[in-house]
Amino acid sequence: MLKYKVSQLNTMPLTQSAIEQAVDWYVQQEAQSLSLAQKHAFTQWLEADPAHQKAWQQVNHSQQMFSDLPLSGQQSLNTLSKADQSRRHILKSIAALSISSWFTWRYQKELGISAKLADHHAQVGEQLQLTHLAQASITLNTHSAINLGAHTLWLKYGEAYIVCQKAMTISSPHCHFNAESGDEFILFDDSEQVRFSALNTRLNIVANGQKFTVDKNHTLIAERSGTRIIETPRHMTSWTKGMLSVSQMPLKQFIAELSRYLSGSIRVAPAAAQLHISGTFSLADPKQILSQILSTFPELTLNGVPNVWQVINKKPYISVQ
Repeated sequence: MLKYKVSQLNTMPLTQSAIEQAVDWYVQQEAQSLSLAQKHAFTQWLEADPAHQKAWQQVNHSQQMFSDLPLSGQQSLNTLSKADQSRRHILKSIAALSISSWFTWRYQKELGISAKLADHHAQVGEQLQLTHLAQASITLNTHSAINLGAHTLWLKYGEAYIVCQKAMTISSPHCHFNAESGDEFILFDDSEQVRFSALNTRLNIVANGQKFTVDKNHTLIAERSGTRIIETPRHMTSWTKGMLSVSQMPLKQFIAELSRYLSGSIRVAPAAAQLHISGTFSLADPKQILSQILSTFPELTLNGVPNVWQVINKKPYISVQ
């Protein structure tokens, strides 16, 4: 099926986007048999770009190398039901790839295994309010999980809106800080980015090993390319009210935010990426938001397999003679 020789593929760059898409297809094929339409979509994806072929080769090669390794944390995972055995095998194989920390986050999202080991978690598309806790009032955004101690909160992944009821130490994979009773803030952490919004007071935070002071109504954004502090945009807080509110947001960024509430992977082709979105959308039905966008911009198309891998693009321009 590969159109390029192995020697040719070895000289091609391996992009994270191609890896993400290859892993999407790998898990889909491991989890269940593909339909004819899905098989056709997979073939089209594989042949569309040599980077796709290299990523697919890498994923399969790594799976073969590590498929017999014992799953780390097996003792904790023994609490899972037998029905999760096949999913556990997929996680074991993918976790062993060690290509990117993105894999860990992605398979927490698609398979939900890490969530089973958390004190509290919100599923993809869910927003969970925890108002009965002694430590804090907490709202978990889509695909998020936390562990709680008497005076500690660990955000395993995802996003949480927190109002402390007592002094607490807050931690996540890439940051930590101390908060006092009454402090109100939002923390987001995944493999690509840390976002911290101080909502009612100034707070000191350590992100990626560096110390920062974040003023009230400001947000720290820490990425691989660097760290910056900005005035908190409304889309970073509107989710706490069940809304996605944006103003002149590029379509690529908007879909990246929206896709957090949807299963599968949705990409935006470069031709459509710079369209701008403004409005307030209810997160009660994320699929309806996607339909609204496609209706608003009739020049857009959505192709691929729903809930697996889809691409938003512009319709080709056909001149009329």
